[in-house]
Amino acid sequence: MVIHHAPGVTREQFAENVPDLLKNTHATFLHCYANMADGTIVNFYEADDAGSVEREMERIGFPFDEIAQVQFEASSDDLRAMV
Repeated sequence: MVIHHAPGVTREQFAENVPDLLKNTHATFLHCYANMADGTIVNFYEADDAGSVEREMERIGFPFDEIAQVQFEASSDDLRAMV
C-alpha cells in the first residue's frame, strides 16, 4: 500500500502518470483510491517486498509518503462473519 499526499493534483495530472503506472516493471499495480480535493492517494501493489514498490515509485517519478505492507484485508461480509 503506497500513500501519497499531493495537494492540488488534478485528475488530468494524475492521468498523465497512468501509462507509466500500468507498466508494472518492479511491482504490479492493483487498485487506486484518491481524494482529489485534498490530494490523498492510496495505491495498492503486489510485490515481493517494499523495496520493489519503492523502485516502482522511483521509476514512475511519483513522490510518496509511505509504503506499508497489508497484513489483513476483509470485506464487510468477512467482518460480519467474525462476530
